[in-house]
Order: sequence, then C-alpha cells, then structure tokens
Amino acid sequence: MAKEAIEHKDILGRLIEVGDVVAMANHNSMAIAIVDKLNPKMIKVKRPNSTWAQNKYPQDLIKIDGPEAMVYLLKL
Repeated sequence: MAKEAIEHKDILGRLIEVGDVVAMANHNSMAIAIVDKLNPKMIKVKRPNSTWAQNKYPQDLIKIDGPEAMVYLLKL
C-alpha cells in the first residue's frame, strides 16, 4: 500500500513544501531557513550555508514568498 503524502500548513494556512523558505522564532530572534524534509508531525529546516538543522512544528513557521526570500538567498 502506498504511503500518504504528508501535508503541512504554516500559521497562515499556506501549504509548506520541501525547498520553501520559511521564517521562524529562534531563541529571542527570528531566523530564516529552508525546508529540508517533511516528517509526519514536524518539519526539518536548515539554515543556508550551515550545518545547523532543527525540527519545528508547522504552526511555528511562516512561509516567505516573492522577492524578499530571493534577495535574502542571493546575499549569502
């Protein structure tokens, strides 16, 4: 039997997929990360140009679309 596709939605209800750029709380600040893997309950995110990785609940993330995400990634 085939596995069900995992679907996670951010705090605004938008679908999160692998490769999306997301913003999240990290200690007392905000961090930008890229979705690396979708697990059944949590999402594994990685910071660009780093070995840092962390699992976060989908409701703790917000998807960043458009030019803001592109400018951030091009600066790295």
